[in-house]
Amino acid sequence: MKKLTKIGFRKEDIVSYGNMFLLANGRYGYRGTLEEFRSPEMVNLTVLAFYDRFGDKWREPINLPNPFYVTVQGHSLLENEPINHEVSLDIQHGVFSRETEYGDLRLHSQRIVASGQKDLLIEKYCLKATKDTVLDMILGVDEEIAEINGPHFQKKEFVIGQNSVYFKGTTNEGRDVSLLCRYSLRGATLEQYRENSIAGFRIRKSLKSQGRISLSMFCLISQTGEDRSVLEAELSSILNPGVDALIKRHSLAFSKMWDDAKVLIKGDQEAQDELDYSIYHLLILKDPESFASVPARGLSGQTYKGAIFWDTEMFIMPFYLSTDPLFARNTLVYRIHTLEGAKKKAKKYGYEGAFFAWESQEDGTEQCSDYNVSDPETGAPIRTYFAERQIHISADVAMALDQYVSRTGDSSILKDGGYCLIQQCCLFYQSYATIEDGRLHFLHVIGPDEYHELVDDNAYTNYAIKKCFDIALKYYDDFASGSEVCLDKKALLSLVEKTFLPQPNEEGIIEQFQGYFGLQDSTLEEVRAKVRHANEYLGGPKGVITPTKLIKQADVLSLLLVDPTILEGHLKENFDYYFPKTEHGSSLSSAVYSLAASSLRKSQEAYTMFRKSSGIDLGTNQKVYAGGIYIGGTHPASNAGAYLSAIFGFAGLRFRNGKPECVPSLPDSIREIRFKTYYQRRKFDIRVSRKEVRIKEGK
Repeated sequence: MKKLTKIGFRKEDIVSYGNMFLLANGRYGYRGTLEEFRSPEMVNLTVLAFYDRFGDKWREPINLPNPFYVTVQGHSLLENEPINHEVSLDIQHGVFSRETEYGDLRLHSQRIVASGQKDLLIEKYCLKATKDTVLDMILGVDEEIAEINGPHFQKKEFVIGQNSVYFKGTTNEGRDVSLLCRYSLRGATLEQYRENSIAGFRIRKSLKSQGRISLSMFCLISQTGEDRSVLEAELSSILNPGVDALIKRHSLAFSKMWDDAKVLIKGDQEAQDELDYSIYHLLILKDPESFASVPARGLSGQTYKGAIFWDTEMFIMPFYLSTDPLFARNTLVYRIHTLEGAKKKAKKYGYEGAFFAWESQEDGTEQCSDYNVSDPETGAPIRTYFAERQIHISADVAMALDQYVSRTGDSSILKDGGYCLIQQCCLFYQSYATIEDGRLHFLHVIGPDEYHELVDDNAYTNYAIKKCFDIALKYYDDFASGSEVCLDKKALLSLVEKTFLPQPNEEGIIEQFQGYFGLQDSTLEEVRAKVRHANEYLGGPKGVITPTKLIKQADVLSLLLVDPTILEGHLKENFDYYFPKTEHGSSLSSAVYSLAASSLRKSQEAYTMFRKSSGIDLGTNQKVYAGGIYIGGTHPASNAGAYLSAIFGFAGLRFRNGKPECVPSLPDSIREIRFKTYYQRRKFDIRVSRKEVRIKEGK
């Protein structure tokens, strides 16, 4: 896919298209909305890791005022029917475009969130008259900000200059941020305008047929709240090359990111297009200077509080390991930087060591509330235990560190705090465990299947914890002496030996948790018939799925992410048992089942689940509510899951004996896959077809 294009306009698609046509540069995200849209249409300019809390509401990343508001009287899609309308996203170069035609006017715009110049956004907006017409045009900064849990600015200042608008805001937490928007116009004169919450300019002009107005809009952001004069000088310097040269510079920088990330598929253009689109959504989240990691909804808005989940370590980071190991390292340095927050959380709940936040922001403190969902009919909050009992998160972080070191050969991260982190995670699990019959049991937990809360000995959780202990032992001799060591080798050996690990039964099935086999047999159709409200939460104490064996997402099958050998010899039995019981209420589920199906040579199931992951943000019927709470936005973990399904599933990539190898399981529609991957500081070009596997060390 070189370009995503949608023709026509429907108001019901506005939110979906905002996600679908998202622009970002790893620091700022600008939803794929149109110039005449305002806060009800969810125009978001979201800032990564710049959080604020209003009152007792959830803390979330801030949205800034929209710098690119433009409306022409009689020419708004919200009120006026166009002759033609088209939006497109050039995913190779990171450029959003819009073409709209009315009876007397054609409108064209082009927008970027600049790569390289990380605090800059640019838009070109052009009007061409197709017959004599009179324009009444308003442009500038929209003071109304779309927010989920705001308002986030206790103080807002707008200053309108000759051709610019300056904004400075102070958040509820006392942080300053500012932006300067400059408007360069050919073919008309700017008149200052301050009405209807728009700080900007008005243009009134008669245009002859074929006459044009060309407008260039620039927005420079300062996360430290720089004064207007400072931003004016900085923006003047940045704009010296001119708007076209700046857009070209951005396009070249963005296209370069594809060099190591591109996956070429022969034989299936739809799969190619969807995988390209998934990779695009991962590339727009890269900021090499950032240690803020990757939020669960990327930069598509404030959903999930802009927090970092286990999604990053278990699904997203492996994509960057293959395509940009340095950025993968940054996501783990983020966890090292937030270790103190994890220790505070453990202490809060009465444990030792490091209990990482289920929803983590900039300092690692837990942002997940005790009431994450609500009754969609009454609005009453429903108690959940995600923060308190999803203890596998600390093991996920430790496993990600181990995977990074194993894949890159860069063990310096362990010396720089990584091994101390692993030790602290082990200490947490030691303090959490309950000893029964000489074994360590982990009670009242939540595994990946969040519909079933407060269960005992969840298989994924226990195996992940045991893996955490193994990792601490693995690096003990080399790194214990230079780290904060809270458990010696003897203690770690004891923890490894005593951890209770659920074993396959006579049919080869690993019970998801103690008592799972005793739950009700039911079908998805049967429980869906019991749902009273479209936005009803299916799990928790009153959920219709809770008493049944139906599950939210891959849970036992997620052991493939811990260690593929755990299910060795029993993968088919567990796949066949759990797959029909999975509701796929999480976007993480499809990739796990795709990987499992590829290992089993179930090519159709693997392909179906791959397409479910790769096309998740291309539809207009996405799941946007859970238990009455808005959860819409993009799905970078699912995008990464599609990539993992393609190279680790279809291509069968493995790393053995110090080098990559492939055991392919190509779906019927795919003849060949080509990609690059990094391993042990080397880059490899890999081509996999039905006839052969070629692995060549590249430059």
